[in-house]
Amino acid sequence: MNTPLNSKQLYHLLDYSLLRLAELDEQTAAAYNDAENTLLAYLFMDQHMEAGGLVYLIAAGNGGYVLDNPLADSLRRWGIKTTPKILDKARTLYQKHGAEIERLAEAGEDLDSLRRRFNDFEELDAEYYEICEDDFPLVSAYVRAHPQDFPALLAESAAAKQAT
Repeated sequence: MNTPLNSKQLYHLLDYSLLRLAELDEQTAAAYNDAENTLLAYLFMDQHMEAGGLVYLIAAGNGGYVLDNPLADSLRRWGIKTTPKILDKARTLYQKHGAEIERLAEAGEDLDSLRRRFNDFEELDAEYYEICEDDFPLVSAYVRAHPQDFPALLAESAAAKQAT
């Protein structure tokens, strides 16, 4: 399928991908190719950023999934420039503070306290909030123009749509 996705197809793919995030683990991720995993990781990261920022992402135990993986490099290949820069800076902070944030979160420290304690992440959160509305359309445009890169997600989303 090399024909670009129409708006409805793109919507269904992204909607299905968001639903699929709830079931995503190493086993299910292995069923997807690099582009599909990039899309899922981007959507996952965006959800967590919108819900509470980088400290929230890390405290929930998901810092490694987003920051230790090649998400930033993959997004660069898609033509997205700003989000990867933020992820690179966040990776450096994660390597410095991630284990401590995760340990404190597991010990029951609340998110507000963690944010105050690790306020280096606040600037990156603010940068992301400023640019996310600009970068999301670039992700959508890439997905729309390269449907052949998303075969499993497209097939699953089409099957899920038919089942409803």
